[in-house]
Formats: sequence, structure tokens, C-alpha cells
Amino acid sequence: MSIEEEIKSQYSKVYQNTDWKAFKVMADYYLSLSAKLMKKDIEISIDYKLMCRNIQKRLYIGIGVELLLKGLFLKNNYCINKMKKGKTPNPNKPIEFKSISNQSDLNPNETYTLNKIIENIDEIIDRENKDIFLKGLKIAKVFRNKEGHIAVFNHSYKTQNYTDIENSIIVIYNLGFSETLNYKIAFSKGEKGKFKIE
Repeated sequence: MSIEEEIKSQYSKVYQNTDWKAFKVMADYYLSLSAKLMKKDIEISIDYKLMCRNIQKRLYIGIGVELLLKGLFLKNNYCINKMKKGKTPNPNKPIEFKSISNQSDLNPNETYTLNKIIENIDEIIDRENKDIFLKGLKIAKVFRNKEGHIAVFNHSYKTQNYTDIENSIIVIYNLGFSETLNYKIAFSKGEKGKFKIE
């Protein structure tokens, strides 16, 4: 067994419907951090505080969105584990647990990617303004991917990106979890971050 396989085995699990709560707890945590993290919370040279705060916010947004959506699928009785290679039929997307004839066909080391989850979100949340709703989720996905793989000193900040993310996440809390979320990601000077489930 390689070191990668050994470590993966520590996380090996076929997730069940009841596991949604753990995903939601951690999504709440990361999304709350993304909203409220401030420069004073960052332990690095003053020259890099703002850069590091912003990078962490974008990472937390992306991680929070992935956990939130996977929790949403589990809560709605969809399996997030991929099928083992060579197993048929293989829908190559999350499917309802009741459609899986043999759970031993599921790969306990692989879950669907955030991209695949976003592509199939309309199975859970049927939204009229689908493109607008998906926009915030796709931005969060790119934030997570880029900030997790590269480092740059400057990033073009667009307020609308964060508004789109906030709007999408608020919809998920409302339609997916029957919760009213007051969510504001503080980025500009003087803004106050908010994450409160009301």
C-alpha cells in the first residue's frame, strides 16, 4: 500500500444519509469564517496580511460550498460516493440511495467532485433563475481551485463575485435546509461580516 493509499484509507467511508449533519456543521463553520475573518486574525508580516486574509476567505468559501452541497445531497437521500471502476450501470453523478442495488459497488475512497455536484444541483433545488443561482456556486468553485493551487500577490477584486456567492448560499440554506441565513462576506474597508442562521 502506498502512503497515499494508506492515508486515504483513514478517510475511507461510504457516506449515508445521516452523515449530512457533519457536512453541514463544517460548512457553517467555514462559511462563518469566510464572512468574519479580519486582517488582525492573520499572523504574518503586515505587508502580507491583506493578501493572506483574502486568500483564506476565498478558500473558506470554496470549502464551505463543497461541504454544504455534499451535505445537501446526502440530506436528500443522494449518494455522494462514486461507483467503483468497471461497475455498471455507472451514472457518473450522484444518484438516490434507493437506485443503488449493491452498496459494495461504491468506492469508499472517492466522492463526486464539486463540479459534478454543481452540475446536478437541479435534482435537489429546482430554481427559476438557474443561471444566476449557479453563478455564485461556480465562482466559489474557482476560488477554491485557484487559491488551493497557486499563490499570487494581487487578485482582481470584484464586489459582484461575492454578492453572487452570498445570494447562492442564502438560497441553499433556505430551500435546501429550511433556514434563513444572514450572510455577508466582509471584504472592503468598513464592511462587517455576517453569518447568522435566524
